[in-house]
Amino acid sequence: MSPPFPNPDFAASHALVVEDNTVNQVLVTQFLSTMGVGRVTCAGDGIEGLEKVAQDPPDIIILDIMMPRMNGMEFLQHLRKTPAGAEIPVLVTTALGDFDTRAEAFDFGASDYVVKPIDRREFVSRVSVHLRNQLLIRRLRQYQEEFRRDLDIAQAMQVGLLPTPQELAALEKTYGITIGSVFRSSSVLGGDLWGIIPVDAQRFGIMLVDFSGHGIAAAINTFRLHLLLGKPGETFGDPAMVLDHLNRAMLSTLARGQFATMVCAVIDVVRHTLTLSSAGGTAPALRLPDGETRLLPTNSFPLGLVPEARYLNADYAFPPGSSLLLYSDGLSEASDRAGNLLGEEKARQMAAASGDLATEFQSLLDEGCILEDDLSAVWIVR
Repeated sequence: MSPPFPNPDFAASHALVVEDNTVNQVLVTQFLSTMGVGRVTCAGDGIEGLEKVAQDPPDIIILDIMMPRMNGMEFLQHLRKTPAGAEIPVLVTTALGDFDTRAEAFDFGASDYVVKPIDRREFVSRVSVHLRNQLLIRRLRQYQEEFRRDLDIAQAMQVGLLPTPQELAALEKTYGITIGSVFRSSSVLGGDLWGIIPVDAQRFGIMLVDFSGHGIAAAINTFRLHLLLGKPGETFGDPAMVLDHLNRAMLSTLARGQFATMVCAVIDVVRHTLTLSSAGGTAPALRLPDGETRLLPTNSFPLGLVPEARYLNADYAFPPGSSLLLYSDGLSEASDRAGNLLGEEKARQMAAASGDLATEFQSLLDEGCILEDDLSAVWIVR
């Protein structure tokens, strides 16, 4: 009768036999070799066994109990305290088959137990189970390492979509502004994105987008948006037109149930005006030179949901000394220590304060606020 599971390839597996009896060493080594285990090493007692584990951790340990210098129980106690041996499966082989000895072995960290004289079929079956698990764990760890590397690359690419310090410095010099920002993902990747786009010698645009969801799917959509914008400087002079274009494009590109909120603004440093359009975004906070700070009303559909959605521009005075705060709902939907939502009023309060975003957000964390969503914010000061 053929076995129900195909024989796995143990050629890359390493077994350590900790056994003082040479005959038993040879017998166990032969059993392991017939299974296809690629490498078998032996140790004559617990002390030597621990040394070999430290030098080259095996995939499984076959352990005798009765040994000189350090017996099997003492070996298990020391092994499970070491980083190298904490998770290695240990199959105990001993002539002591009473219940108390079995229970003591498992208490000290044994993974399995076989009574001598060893039955070959039972031994092979039990070792196979543990080596299969080790192969699965090894593959899982390899996958996790590859996945982590891919995430690191994707994270660097996403951060690369944001304005660089050199670009921000050039914009500040050209338009006579100061720019502060915060960008924080709730996981490795997120669905927020912001940017500042030159329009002409006297105007520049600001955008902040927040895609639904978190993680990889939301991050992919930020790359899609970056491609859909094309050369935004050519059209960004009209924020409502930008939102109309993106809404039509996203209706055919976003998966069902996905959408994005977005705020677009254009600041004219000659006419001293702010032109704003929103697609379901949070209310921007405007602070005037006299310190008056208010939330600008927004009332529109998010992008990618409604084909008939239309977006309008609103104009505001933006003289020298004014400032504007754009932020995602990662701020307004954050909660304080008592579980209360901060709301958009918190953004208004932050805009009315120092305007130092890094300091303001660190204060939120110090106060015990819980930020569970992706969060981005941009602070423009004339």
